[in-house]
Amino acid sequence: MPMNKTIRWRWGLIAAFAMMLLSLFPQLHLWWERGSQWNGSQAFFYTDESAYAAYVNALIDGRPRRNDPYSGRDDTPDSPLPESLFSIQFIPAYLVALPARALGLSTATVFILITPLVAATTALALFWLLALVTNEDRAAAALVPFILCLALLASGNGVVRPFLGHQATLVYLPFLRRYSPAVAFPWFLLFFSLVWQALMHPSTKWHPAYIIGAAAAFTFCVYSYFYLWTAALAWLILVGFLWFIARPDDWRNGLRRIALMIAILLPASVPYAILLSRRAPTMDAAQALVRTHAPDPWRATEGIALILVLGLVFAIFRRRVSGRDPRILFTFAFALLPFVFYNQQIITGLSLQPMHYEQFVAPYTALLALALTILLLRRQKAKHRFPSVAVLLTVGLLGYVWGIGETWIATRRFATVNFRRDEAHAASLRLRALAKPPLNNQPDPREVVFANIVARGDNLPTTAPQALLWAPHMFVFSGVSLAENKERLFQFLYYSGVRAEDFTRYYKTYGFMEYAVFGWERANAKLAANYKPISEEEIVVEEKNYGAFVANFDATRATRPTLSYLLVDESHDLDLSNLDRWYTRDMGERVGRHLLYRLSRRDER
Repeated sequence: MPMNKTIRWRWGLIAAFAMMLLSLFPQLHLWWERGSQWNGSQAFFYTDESAYAAYVNALIDGRPRRNDPYSGRDDTPDSPLPESLFSIQFIPAYLVALPARALGLSTATVFILITPLVAATTALALFWLLALVTNEDRAAAALVPFILCLALLASGNGVVRPFLGHQATLVYLPFLRRYSPAVAFPWFLLFFSLVWQALMHPSTKWHPAYIIGAAAAFTFCVYSYFYLWTAALAWLILVGFLWFIARPDDWRNGLRRIALMIAILLPASVPYAILLSRRAPTMDAAQALVRTHAPDPWRATEGIALILVLGLVFAIFRRRVSGRDPRILFTFAFALLPFVFYNQQIITGLSLQPMHYEQFVAPYTALLALALTILLLRRQKAKHRFPSVAVLLTVGLLGYVWGIGETWIATRRFATVNFRRDEAHAASLRLRALAKPPLNNQPDPREVVFANIVARGDNLPTTAPQALLWAPHMFVFSGVSLAENKERLFQFLYYSGVRAEDFTRYYKTYGFMEYAVFGWERANAKLAANYKPISEEEIVVEEKNYGAFVANFDATRATRPTLSYLLVDESHDLDLSNLDRWYTRDMGERVGRHLLYRLSRRDER
């Protein structure tokens, strides 16, 4: 099969520039909305970005790899911390934090810079993959925005979701979620290109370099994002299996190189297994690991994949393409991936949040398979190829326009939230300026903030080094146990003036409550095939537990942990009598629309 000797990278650069502009729009909108009052925050679309930013902020501050920015606890010889999701998947965090520390950049600034950088590099990596496999650079550039902008649609999310009878999830460009999977996503695509080169490059002297490069890209994904490296491994196994079946005269040559890749990457993955064995007990609960053998055949990307597989089989049967063609085998592997993602538990018996595949991996691999299929099924005679490059450019442009629409709608939907986040960012900066050095000989070495506004409090550790009394993302780190997380939630409610008889009403009003009280595996029906709804009886039991907690609250509980600051909105209507029983407040200071009080224990007066 002829190889493309020269790729005209200007076409890829055009696609990369277009994606970079689109990726910047939400931040530009925030700058426009805030004007001279902008406090330096980044535009958010995913709630989990707060946790990732908090971890990066801790690394920028020089804290160890195993740290908990929400509880304020760090790994020390006297008080070792177990591994967390963040400390295991540490490569992208350090790749972001180390340059930021060297250049004196804040977490918000570096997160702003990540977005256009990842958008451009992802577009270039995707362009290279398409151009390598198809030998068509202009067509490849045209289909880059088609894949990157329509992934949300392909997953059945975004503006089409209400038409499917579900609540809209209005986010944009899922691969740009910072820093995971954003930082690793170009490496994920690069892995496929390097495997192709390792198998198909005409010069055998380059094969070892490409094999090592593919193993390095895979290793990067291993220590970055679980769903990327498992997808890459599944695809590689599929390629090897198809190669063995379809190319009996060449299977030894191809499988030898694939086996060499696996032989290189397996030792690099051994430390990952060791780190995983040292994970915190809370990690499985936080990630909602489910034991099930039930199939999962009803995902949108599985429908796309099924159509592609049938189309490719029909094309082979009609001799439009050759089943021995490596390009077809690669495309088949991409098309088959969704079935592996969603049904591997039939064999393994384990399912780990398949919605992550649905949002961040499967739509891209399915659309990549579709793009390759379109290009490979074009007629061989240049004068009669259909679809023509002009048609493909139109398709790419329409995909880009769709991406603009999704981005605009999501930006408008999150405008108020990001506006409020930026207002609260001023308070985060003030807390950072007031921070005292940690006392490592104490159970809670850092000052603790009681931030009654849950969403904004969850965002404080992205800038401020202080710990929090409680926040929704606290239990995804390794600093607190599930029992302590729940107790700190009860403290949060107690200091907020929530009476025992109001627990159920409060629980049903605020969505974060069910996750904190019962855990993600019980609160989210998407996470488990054997999902068991939370019953009214269980809620009543927790109301009684909270009532007992309030009735038995004492000075010991008031100092586990000891509070240092209170942060509230200026228009707060809180009953702070429970807090005032154990702490005294100073006169407070206004920071934007927030009031910040210093607290001291009453027995210290």
